[in-house]
Amino acid sequence: MKTLGLISPNLDDPTIQEYYSILPDGIEIKGRPLHVTSFTDETFAKVEEAFADVVRDLTRDPLDFLMITGELFLSYRGPGSDRLVLDSVREISPVKASTVLTAVVRALKSLDVYRVVMASPFPHDQDENLIRFLDHYNIEVAANRGLGYDNTHEIWELPAETGYDLAKAVLEECPNVDGIYMPCNKWRVSSVIERLEADLGKPVITNTQAWIWEALTGLGLKPSLPGYGKLLTS
Repeated sequence: MKTLGLISPNLDDPTIQEYYSILPDGIEIKGRPLHVTSFTDETFAKVEEAFADVVRDLTRDPLDFLMITGELFLSYRGPGSDRLVLDSVREISPVKASTVLTAVVRALKSLDVYRVVMASPFPHDQDENLIRFLDHYNIEVAANRGLGYDNTHEIWELPAETGYDLAKAVLEECPNVDGIYMPCNKWRVSSVIERLEADLGKPVITNTQAWIWEALTGLGLKPSLPGYGKLLTS
């Protein structure tokens, strides 16, 4: 049994069960929440103040790998902020660790995707933070559309088809790209990844898919999970 530590704004039971439905057998998730109550810099600053204590609490017991999710928290301090987060983890624990945005960048580059369209459930200002973050790592967002939701509870209720329709629409506006990026692990779009890739002919990278790929690699496991796109079957 491998133990995966997960620090995330989204650790309610339905979300955890979705993670387990994708992960292979033999992995146990031990999680601690980040209390992101709104998508504002003030909220993210409070989360940042509590972050070290969250890491200390979770790493009291042995972990095989630690993943930190929450793209908006991770990007609010600007480009390269994932490195600052991981530096703070290393000051507390020797556990191998990564963040979801680190995973997204690595996943895109592993598929030779350097120019993307982004389909997002978030408000425009949060999308802009993500675009600047990706640009820092030489990933160009050539076009993006957002649904404007600032509440993860509402995002969770969105049907997967909202992701399919938005990704298709933004790609039709800007077809000359290498792939599609879809942030937010409360947007339940994992079920449409393969259909998007088949219908649109572009690789798709999503939040949950990318961090699971990164975590499996960090755990020393082959990230081969058919049904969730090219990334997890490469």
